[in-house]
Amino acid sequence: MGLFVAGPLPNIAPFRQRPDARFMQTCWKAGRQALLSLALSTGIVWAAPNPATDPAAVGQLISAVSLDVMSEASLNACGDVGAASLPQMRAAWVAWRDKHGLAPLRMVVTHLMGRNPSSFPKWEAVTEPLRQKVLADPAPDKACAALAKDWQGPGMDVTALYPQARAVAVALVQAKMAPAPQMPAIISVPGGGQVLLPSQIPAFFKQHGYWSALSEEQAQKQLGAIYVKGRVMRNASHWDHFYLVQEQGDRRADPPIYLRFDAEALVGREVVLRGLVTSLSSTSMTLDGAAIVSDGASFTPYALAQAPFERKEVILQRVTSAPGRGLADKDLAAVVIHGEGNYNYGSKWEEDVRFLLRDGTVYRRTEMPPDQLNVAASRQLEPQRWGRWRAHGKGYEMQAQDDDGRPAGDWKAEKHLAVRPWPQDTRLEGGYSRGTFTGSLVTGGTSSTRGIRFTRDGRFERSYQSLSSSGTLAATLNNTVISGSSHGDGKGSSSTGGGSVGTGTGTVTAISSNKKDDGASRRGRYQLSGFVLTLDYDDGHQERLLSFPVYDNTDTVYVGSGSYSLDK
Repeated sequence: MGLFVAGPLPNIAPFRQRPDARFMQTCWKAGRQALLSLALSTGIVWAAPNPATDPAAVGQLISAVSLDVMSEASLNACGDVGAASLPQMRAAWVAWRDKHGLAPLRMVVTHLMGRNPSSFPKWEAVTEPLRQKVLADPAPDKACAALAKDWQGPGMDVTALYPQARAVAVALVQAKMAPAPQMPAIISVPGGGQVLLPSQIPAFFKQHGYWSALSEEQAQKQLGAIYVKGRVMRNASHWDHFYLVQEQGDRRADPPIYLRFDAEALVGREVVLRGLVTSLSSTSMTLDGAAIVSDGASFTPYALAQAPFERKEVILQRVTSAPGRGLADKDLAAVVIHGEGNYNYGSKWEEDVRFLLRDGTVYRRTEMPPDQLNVAASRQLEPQRWGRWRAHGKGYEMQAQDDDGRPAGDWKAEKHLAVRPWPQDTRLEGGYSRGTFTGSLVTGGTSSTRGIRFTRDGRFERSYQSLSSSGTLAATLNNTVISGSSHGDGKGSSSTGGGSVGTGTGTVTAISSNKKDDGASRRGRYQLSGFVLTLDYDDGHQERLLSFPVYDNTDTVYVGSGSYSLDK
């Protein structure tokens, strides 16, 4: 099957919220060179001229896919800021992708990136600066509404801007460097039928029980084909993984339906799919062997209960004020903390910090210092993070709230203890660290440590190190040991990966390493006062974090989202 939608690609120049042009140019050149190197290293005798070996043509493919990635990042950022124009934006983006055939082009590039990921720039390097620009925009609603119109204008006419992009993708497929982009079959079901919604997964699970990792043949015998309905979303961590969700305004049903096919062309759409359930639990389902129903409007939901819809997570920026414009000192009764170990698949120390207000309410989200909490916005957008508190003996009792701000459950005695703020311009001396381990020694895991060192002259240096390794099970069964490590501090950062694999003719070992940056993003000057740690980094950016001494000394300090212990 050839590329399933015809059409070429776009340029980043007209993009309203583009990141720094030189930064983007660097990413573009790296991607172009990586694709070109792959094309030239195949050993295939190319017919001349061939667009896959033409740097300018390859650059058009990279530019087109980059613009698609950036446009999606902008769409997601507009959703994060709660833009009222999000539905119109999503429809405009989907139509723009269809018109210019961007999905199959992205599928080709994504596959090539998977073949040699170290040669390509990370998408996050492009999308994160863009996302931050959208989040920092003083009038994001206006900017997001304008972008929806931009996709329909000549400045985003990918076909005209990048006429060779599709030809490059076709040449790469013909050279078998990438598989031809595939979509599930499109079927018609004139009579309609019943469709399962993501919110009905818990009730569906009660009917049918748990199963996991069935083959399609086993799934056919277990249940047969079923129809499901939801909006296709992309996994934020694995960009080539997709799932269905069910949304109602600012709320979403939690159980996802994972899709075991490349749903790139369906991202953002609400669809009805027919498929086989290869795994089922009370919290998720996996769909294999899927086909797209062309006329899903006639389907009706199963006669099953739907799980409650929950408010979508509100990003921190929407409930944060400028320093000193948030919760006033006179309105803050106390900052309290409770910590305990979590030994579920590893080990880590977890803490819960809450702000107690003098009006008897309590707030349970504390990534920001109290003087930056926008109380009014938070009460409106995330009422489930609020509750009530009252003194109880030497401690506290608290009562939670639901998504609508109503009391949820009884009053409950809590183990939280009040902490004190930092005296004005406190200075610390020494290194502090916190460590975690995820996984197990048998199946493999990751050990990581994060640290921060303070000096009396007002300087700080942050650091991190992690070590990942396959466990004893892999070593015992097949003589395989895979490991990777990374390290960063005020001098720079580096990473190393490699391992050894047992084969019939012996053990094969490979190691790779790389070094990057000068550490300026992890060192600078600090200031401690009240419940605030201000970090001014040598690269020019600033962080303002919640901080306090956890006990009556400075052996344990809370920084940002967890406590750090003094290295002795």
